[in-house]
Amino acid sequence: MTDKSLHGKEITETQIIPDLLTGTDIGTWQAEYLLREVEFDRIKYGKPITFIWANSVALTTVGFGLNLVAKGYSTVASISTGEWVALSLGIISSIALYIIGLLLPNKRKKVMQKIENHFEKAPTIRQAFKDQN
Repeated sequence: MTDKSLHGKEITETQIIPDLLTGTDIGTWQAEYLLREVEFDRIKYGKPITFIWANSVALTTVGFGLNLVAKGYSTVASISTGEWVALSLGIISSIALYIIGLLLPNKRKKVMQKIENHFEKAPTIRQAFKDQN
């Protein structure tokens, strides 16, 4: 029997059809996300401005704290209350700026959300294909 003569018939015995799947492979496809250069830049460099401010305040506070360590090395009593307040405010300010930066929307988060939505909605399809080689 040939493959055309099998159409519409009930098959009760093994049929050999030569070269039916020769050179065939199974692949998985999903629609690609076309990433634009501007989106790539937003992902790579898209930190909120509050992170930059937080880093500046944190580094200044660390420098001030090191100065206080040097000043109070012999006795902690030589450090004034105002210096402790300034150190505390620097630490609290940098932490607050980091938290604000995490909570506020930014361009990086928006692009990442677009990419995530694309791959959630783009179906994954498995299909057989004939090798072109």
